[in-house]
Amino acid sequence: MKCSFVKGSSRLPALACLAALSCLTLPALVLAQTLSPAAPMDMTKPQFDTETPQYDVSHMMSQAPKTVVAEVDGKAITLGQVGDAIRGLPLAIAQRPFDTLFIQARQELIQRQALVIRAHQIGVDEDPAVQRQVQATVNRVLSDAYLLKTIDAQITEAKLLAKYNEIVAGKPGPEEVRIRLILVGTDKEATDAIKEIQGGADFADVARRISKDPTSARGGEVAFASRENLLPEIGSVAFALPPGQMAPYPVRAAGAWYIVRTEERRHSETPPYPVVREILLHTMEREGVPAAIKEAMDQVTVHEYTITGKETEANRP
Repeated sequence: MKCSFVKGSSRLPALACLAALSCLTLPALVLAQTLSPAAPMDMTKPQFDTETPQYDVSHMMSQAPKTVVAEVDGKAITLGQVGDAIRGLPLAIAQRPFDTLFIQARQELIQRQALVIRAHQIGVDEDPAVQRQVQATVNRVLSDAYLLKTIDAQITEAKLLAKYNEIVAGKPGPEEVRIRLILVGTDKEATDAIKEIQGGADFADVARRISKDPTSARGGEVAFASRENLLPEIGSVAFALPPGQMAPYPVRAAGAWYIVRTEERRHSETPPYPVVREILLHTMEREGVPAAIKEAMDQVTVHEYTITGKETEANRP
């Protein structure tokens, strides 16, 4: 069960399966006699065809986004649209079980499609202000997609590794805190609990008794976490407190009230490349934006005008 206050978690590299090696202790003669007849004697190349897929599902992967999952007055809602909606959710929500997210996202898209149909029926789409907003949204999506496509085409694995060696390798990982917290539904409950703890009550005992967070069974204890893996409101308080101190006021976050106590601080170990690869990619994408914009600007002719429509001196070919 994930804690409600945790924002996200790092993607760990896949673990490779290890072959059983107990037979290596057998005498060579016995080993030679018990080897499978299919075992490759030339270990420099595969014994079997490892390239031709036994079950080719590539066509299914390309069709999946087009799968219709709902219809509203004949207007289709596809699995691709549901996936886009889920990817746009905040990280703290997007890590909920997919079956739950699917139902919620599909329902939101159904409701939105119903509203769009009614908007067309009463002519909202003909409003000039609405048309400008629609065009602005289209332009923003296209320009963002162009930037990503252009920048990503120039980012190689070698460049990502070089960036890792430059800013990550050999350096300590991000600072982490181990905290305890109590989750309650109202400001008064949180304030009363803080007064009780300040009066001498044990934080862990109070957490077990009143906290609605899944960590209550552990006295509110949370494993070491970086600031990025906590809700912003929780993280800002937890990292501002010295070890052994409790925030003297309730913290409002994610529609609830928290009491936060920082137990311990440390720097994590240097993260391996696969763990931070996605972060490095986003970093290099941001760094590539100015050059991509300049390249696009160099390919167009711009004329600028004043608020009265008069051409300015800033115009250039």
